[in-house]
Amino acid sequence: MDYIKRELERKFLAMNQVFKAVMVTGARQVGKSTMLKKLAESEERGL
Repeated sequence: MDYIKRELERKFLAMNQVFKAVMVTGARQVGKSTMLKKLAESEERGL
């Protein structure tokens, strides 16, 4: 299945530069973990 780019990604990456920890919350099965895994692939940190 293709990855769906989310609006939250840009905001998350900006917050990640400022804070040591960023909490992502939301309803079930909306792609929170998928988004974080995808972003972790491009960053030098894992989940």
